[in-house]
Amino acid sequence: MLETARLFLRPMNEDDIDAVFAMRSDADVMKFIRETQNRREAENWVKLVSSKWESDKIGLCAVILKETNEFIGWCGLWILTETNEIEVGYAISAKHWKKGFASEAAEICLQYGFNELNLDKIVACANPQNEGSQAVMKKIGMTFDHIGYYYGTDLVHYTITKEKYARN
Repeated sequence: MLETARLFLRPMNEDDIDAVFAMRSDADVMKFIRETQNRREAENWVKLVSSKWESDKIGLCAVILKETNEFIGWCGLWILTETNEIEVGYAISAKHWKKGFASEAAEICLQYGFNELNLDKIVACANPQNEGSQAVMKKIGMTFDHIGYYYGTDLVHYTITKEKYARN
């Protein structure tokens, strides 16, 4: 569906469940996010984050490394329930950290959101202690707004507008 120099991003499907479960069971990857308790929960999560592709053209994608055809994480656009804003979300497997994959995947999702969906703004949230995620947000041009209560906890909230994205 989406492509960068090093990555393919496509809607998740049932073939991704084991890889998602492995990532969501990794304490390092999920340090700032709730871990998956069992494979069934991972299966339900994949169904959930894929459920809006047909109706709203949004969802989380499997991030596939072109070089090896390996599932290395997820990234995509989702509805931030508390505000109905469109949020870019991402997670990359620990062995692929610090290689720019999260930024690369998030950037193509911003491009999709602004150019294909004609969104006015896109937001992102993260645990205030998650410096890696905030570095990605800054790298893709997002600006810190505030700390708010999302997903049952206090998270930083970043935003980028279509106008600012076009200037970058």
